[in-house]
Amino acid sequence: MNSLLNNDENLENKESNDSAILEISCTETGSNTKQGNHDIDNYSNYSTSVEGSLVISPSVDSFSTLPEQEAADFQLDSRDLQVKVDNPQKHVETLETYITFRITTKSTRSEFEEGEYTVRRRYNDFIWLRQKLVEAYPTHIIPPMPGKHSLLAQLDRYSKEFIIARMKLLHIFLNRIVNHPILSYNKSLIIFLTSKSAEFSVHRKNRSSVLVKVADSLPNISSVYTTKQNNSEFEHVREYCLSLSEKLATMDKISQRIYKERLDYLMELHQLHPIFTLWATTEPELEPILLAMAKAVETNAAAHKKLLDSVPCEEKEYVAYIEAVKDALSRRNSMQIEYEMTVDELSKRRLEKDQVINASPTQQANQGWGGSIWKSDSRDEKLEKLDNSISRLVKGVEVLQDRLECANENLHSDLERWNIEKRTDLKNMLIAMSDQHICHYQECVTAWEDILAGFKIDNVVSEELNVKLSV
Repeated sequence: MNSLLNNDENLENKESNDSAILEISCTETGSNTKQGNHDIDNYSNYSTSVEGSLVISPSVDSFSTLPEQEAADFQLDSRDLQVKVDNPQKHVETLETYITFRITTKSTRSEFEEGEYTVRRRYNDFIWLRQKLVEAYPTHIIPPMPGKHSLLAQLDRYSKEFIIARMKLLHIFLNRIVNHPILSYNKSLIIFLTSKSAEFSVHRKNRSSVLVKVADSLPNISSVYTTKQNNSEFEHVREYCLSLSEKLATMDKISQRIYKERLDYLMELHQLHPIFTLWATTEPELEPILLAMAKAVETNAAAHKKLLDSVPCEEKEYVAYIEAVKDALSRRNSMQIEYEMTVDELSKRRLEKDQVINASPTQQANQGWGGSIWKSDSRDEKLEKLDNSISRLVKGVEVLQDRLECANENLHSDLERWNIEKRTDLKNMLIAMSDQHICHYQECVTAWEDILAGFKIDNVVSEELNVKLSV
């Protein structure tokens, strides 16, 4: 019982400050850590810490789980693959400090032999997963990751609000993947959800650099060349994405402006509360009313602080999702450009072959000499080379055409799914924003109404009050 009471006291102390940290883990400075220093990759200096290298404190996390409603939904979920991200934990190592999140997976699929898994992953591990999905499925819409360091410019990366916001967005990111009929069967995803820390570190270090270069080259092609035949469906989607991004960006700018105005208003409320309190000490007759007004001001300040701490970042997150859709469209356009370039090259080779065949003997003799001391290729040698080149290009065109058709089908199906999800997501986002503000204003109004309901002022007191206030 004493230990439980001590834990409760520790929990209350944690909630009193603005620290993000639920559980603090200290890594031993042994050979494992030193070896990890040399394994620097493109995403992070470290992967997930090796099992057994952490000494976890017995403290209780203060905001580690998702809301109770979401936890209940997770228990009642009937999908064959369910994922939940919660329980952030701070890790302090010799050279860096970072946060890991607990990922709980439940599945009835044959790929998941144990049925339920619990692993810990850091933010950079999520980046690794998304990169793997982009490499494996360049023509599918890969959900976006939350921002690297700042979801909201005013929040510190280790603050409580920042960690909560990042945890929720990582939960959304992972559930969008597991809900996808293709992405959810990816081997890298299964490794991400099931592998222990040491095993997962090996998989991260062994990723293929060739695939990364190929995936990175696709957007570069579309930035240099343009397609000759634009697909009307995908062009319409691109224009719609641009329009929607502008509207959401405008909403975000307005939200940021309102946020700053509310910060100023909150500072005024904090200054107003002691004014009423001091005034009450000098006016005994008005003391009950002034103290009640001070209490209402304090309640309003607390309500504003609560609203500011829960500033939604859904607009920015959904703008990032739209950018992911545009990236998929760009990768598809890159495939079309590559196909068109190969077709053009094939046409040039065929034209060159026709010119060689139709050339007169005199032209062939002049081409054979050319004023050079080196003997050029004969007519038959040129035709042989052109035939080989044409044969190779024909096969390449067939392969690229099949790939482009598959890309069109994949992107078309993903866009249909995204349009359905988008309506629901935007509707829920706007409704949640409205409900949050309605509750906020109701709380503020109730605080002032309680003053009127709590005091019955007779005519004499009313006259005295009016005289005092007029002075």
